[in-house]
Amino acid sequence: MKKTLYLDGRCGRGEPLWILTAGSRIESMGHEFPPDADKSVSLEGRPLLPGMINAHTHLYSALAGFLAWPSPRPEDFREILKQVWWKLDRALDEESIRASARMGLFEALRHGTTTIVDHHSSPSHVEGSLDILAEEAERMGLKLVLAFESSDRDGEDVFHASVQENLRAIETYSGHESLRAIFGLHASFTLSDESLRSCAEASDAPFHIHCAESEWDLVDARERGFDSVIDRLDKLGILRPGTLLAHGIHLAEGDAERIREADCRLIHCPQSNEFNGLGRADVSSLSDDGVLLGLGSDGFGSGMLKEASLASAEGARLLGEGNARIASDLFGRNIGRLQAGADADFITLDEEGGVAQCVSSGKLVFDASESNSDALQKLGDWARGEASRLGERIGLEG
Repeated sequence: MKKTLYLDGRCGRGEPLWILTAGSRIESMGHEFPPDADKSVSLEGRPLLPGMINAHTHLYSALAGFLAWPSPRPEDFREILKQVWWKLDRALDEESIRASARMGLFEALRHGTTTIVDHHSSPSHVEGSLDILAEEAERMGLKLVLAFESSDRDGEDVFHASVQENLRAIETYSGHESLRAIFGLHASFTLSDESLRSCAEASDAPFHIHCAESEWDLVDARERGFDSVIDRLDKLGILRPGTLLAHGIHLAEGDAERIREADCRLIHCPQSNEFNGLGRADVSSLSDDGVLLGLGSDGFGSGMLKEASLASAEGARLLGEGNARIASDLFGRNIGRLQAGADADFITLDEEGGVAQCVSSGKLVFDASESNSDALQKLGDWARGEASRLGERIGLEG
């Protein structure tokens, strides 16, 4: 197995650190007497961090930055969904899915994110859509957890196709080195009791669902006869070990205990929550109640250090400890930690705090000093072209 020695990183107290990788894993680390290796790479004395993990995002939204928002901008969250995101995801076809994935994954690399937990939606192109994301992630050298947002909002045929896409991907990528799939659900308020029960019966995989993101979700659950969104998900079989609950802003009394007892994970998305005016998850109380918390961007890029800063005092712990445990559980091995036996995912930072180098599964996959400007220009031109096509179809030209 080929071994690579990464020399002269700075970690902790700033003393020089070397990392020896064997294939995709860290074999050993130390401060003195570096071992022999097949190849050596200098980290040039830069600060060293584990590769970032994004525990909840939407790669399909990567082209949205090239689009104009409706004018006037919708203020109600339901209208934001209807006028922007649900129009955009319905308009996605194979080429725009691929362009979104490639642009989103490159942005992840540029920000030092090496593991992504994605939540995909493309109602007009369901079958095989997760394979497109998988192909692009392998091309970039990143780890990706796949899920398709099953929902009733686009009709029965799309719902059933979405369920089948989840089931197919779960089987296809089981045991894959860099890819996994879990069962995606959009949000409680877009799924009937019957649909949620059928998903619970279809697979024993963990779910990935928007949960209590807006007050609308809580009101809907109560109108259906449940005490809260968590009460509804619990009684219909969705709360199970490893399930990812994104947002968790509008929870009710006792919900935290049920999340903890079900061994689910709650993903905090501070930038998205603030942008949409939805409030903030009570991260401190949830943590005190023993809920395993992670950090996600919800489609607002993959700048996880920025997300951590917006999560205030809890941010570093969510990004480090929480996301590392979530990724490690999903892949069944040690991910997100700088230690022997873990996946060899780490980054170095430049003087301005930007990512200088990114190593993923033992391979140098991004070096800011050697970025190919022609390739970046081509990627940007392609993404803008696909965004323009999307904008024309949905009336949101940039």
